[in-house]
Amino acid sequence: MKISINADYMLRAVFELAQSKSDKPIPISQIAKSQHIPSKFLEKLFRRLKQYDIVKAIKGKNGGYFLKHKPEEITMHQIIQAAEGQVKIHNCLERSKETTCRNIDNCIFREFWHKFNIHIDEFLKSYTLNDFLTSK
Repeated sequence: MKISINADYMLRAVFELAQSKSDKPIPISQIAKSQHIPSKFLEKLFRRLKQYDIVKAIKGKNGGYFLKHKPEEITMHQIIQAAEGQVKIHNCLERSKETTCRNIDNCIFREFWHKFNIHIDEFLKSYTLNDFLTSK
């Protein structure tokens, strides 16, 4: 799995919200300018962040976005999952019947991939937005 530009942009945009001291929503245009992310692309990403319950939108003239949870409650896993749809390096155990590997019952790597996925999940869940706020 290669982490896409979506995840990179989402992490930066959500970090921008987390470090804001304002109690007002932050417009996408401000985040886009500050983080050097195209506004139209960022709008699409924020729709996903909203679907994954990470941000909340306020509509209208003074609208924008803010975090729905405290920075210490939002993990890197949640943000990357919003960007990528899943956080798995190898998905042989989750394939449909039609695409299942013929070696699934006797694959010597099956346990390795399973443990690898668990390790990645645990690693990403061990970091929150707050960890990056305090490291500045």
